[in-house]
Amino acid sequence: MKVWQVPSTVYKKVTVSLAELQLNVQPCGEIGNYLYQQMVDFNNTFYQFQEWPHGEIWGLGDSPTVGLLLAEVQRTDLYEMVEAPEISYEDMSYHFTGKNRKIRVYHDPNAELTLRDFFAKLKLNYGM
Repeated sequence: MKVWQVPSTVYKKVTVSLAELQLNVQPCGEIGNYLYQQMVDFNNTFYQFQEWPHGEIWGLGDSPTVGLLLAEVQRTDLYEMVEAPEISYEDMSYHFTGKNRKIRVYHDPNAELTLRDFFAKLKLNYGM
C-alpha cells in the first residue's frame, strides 16, 4: 500500500479567515450559513483557552488532503519520497534504520487552489 504523510505543519499552511468564510461561504444557502456559523460558534466557545489561540484564522479539517488529491499527478514538487520511520511505541519517537520502504511526505499544498475550489463548488451548487 502506498503511504502519503501530511505533517501537521503542512496542514497549517491551508488556512482561512472568518471574514473569508463570511464572504464566500455564509451566503451559500442553508449549508453555507451553517458551516460559517459552526466556525463562529466554535471560535466564541473556545476563545478563553490559552492553548487554543486560533483567533480568526482557521485550518478547515482535511482541506490540505483534499487539495493534494486535486493536484495534478505530475506535481512531484509537492512532496518528497523518504524512508518510512520506525516508531517506538514506548515514547512515540521516530527512528530511521535504512531498512524501510519509501513513503511520500508532502511539504507544499496549494492552499489558494484548495480554498478557491471549495468556494467555487459551494457557489455553483448553492448559489450566491
